Amino acid sequence: MRRVVFVAVLSSERTLALVPDESPGCPARWVLPAGSARAAETYRDAAMRVLRDVVGAMPTRGGAVEGCRWAQVPVPVGQSRREAHVFIFRLMVAGGLPKRLPERREPVRWAGPDQWPELCARCDLPDVDVLLTGYLEGWIPDGRITLGP
Repeated sequence: MRRVVFVAVLSSERTLALVPDESPGCPARWVLPAGSARAAETYRDAAMRVLRDVVGAMPTRGGAVEGCRWAQVPVPVGQSRREAHVFIFRLMVAGGLPKRLPERREPVRWAGPDQWPELCARCDLPDVDVLLTGYLEGWIPDGRITLGP
């Protein structure tokens, strides 16, 4: 089973950092920074590693909400079994949004809430837009939240 983490980095302007998809054979598109959890690594530790790879030493604050997409059983035909967790972080920088994040050569795109539904469809993460909106508006409780079916 693949254990995947997604890192949602939100700015003070309520926009979300997206990076170019680096998956081989995929069309050009913008996605949430992601990575796989290593064998002895917790999901939160993997998210912290991915976050450091993206923002470097830029100050962030972690949220207490974790979105979870549990592995499906049985596995749908043509898909691999994967479990995905989404961790939310707030970028704590003053001034304008960076055009490039320190640890990445590629540019970063900042997406507003109106673009989040399209994003979660591309990441195969149902309800990420609802998770992010609820986090920002304060009506999602702290802890693990199940995403999708």
